[in-house]
Order: sequence, then C-alpha cells, then structure tokens
Amino acid sequence: MKDSDRVILETDEFAAVAPFASRFPFETWLLPRRHESHFENIREAEVANLAWVLRNVLRKMDRVLEKPAFNLIVHSAPVQESTSEHYHWHIEIIPKLTRVAGFEWGTGFYINPTPPEEAARFMREAGLS
Repeated sequence: MKDSDRVILETDEFAAVAPFASRFPFETWLLPRRHESHFENIREAEVANLAWVLRNVLRKMDRVLEKPAFNLIVHSAPVQESTSEHYHWHIEIIPKLTRVAGFEWGTGFYINPTPPEEAARFMREAGLS
C-alpha cells in the first residue's frame, strides 16, 4: 500500500490492487483491511463496502476492457479450520484476456504482457469511484 502504483481504489475497509507479479493482464485482488482468515466472518457493516468496491472494480474493467468475461475467486481458509493468523481471505478477479498454454502449464510460470502498475493506472483513470 505504501507504493500506490498498483492500488486501483481503496476505502477504510477494503483495497483493490493489481498484485505484484500478476499472472494475468488486469488481475485484481480485493483485500480486506481487517485481518481475517475466513470470508464467512465478514462483519455486516463490511458487506456493503465490499459490494461497493466490487461493483466499482467491475465497472472499471467493463469500461477499460470492453466488458470482458472474468473469473471471480473467493480465497478463504477452510470452514472447519480455526482462525489462522497466517492466512488473509481475499477475492481475485481475473479477466479472460489471454489463454494459458503449453509454456504456462508446463512450467507454472505465466506470461503477462501487461505490467500490474500499468493495469492499475488504466483502472484508476477509468473514473467511476
């Protein structure tokens, strides 16, 4: 967060960022500011803020990328496990702009032609916040 080059938008409760070494162009993570390992422990007051952040990020993607298909993944600690101080739940949004092919499948390394700093700048400049 100190280096705001990859920050797309932020509120008191959430931040939307282009992660360092993004695997895919315009990959975006929504991160809660309050540490919690389980998504299901989100506070009621945070739900509306998360919805606002998610809506704005998706609207920015629609504007910048002309309404791409995307995957939305909620990463959370397993339901049956106790709270973990080492895991932080988050949401990943991955627009379907490129294809994973032989190199990526074979090596586990991803080729991303769009630096995350550039993707975040395009998203910030899309306005709508």
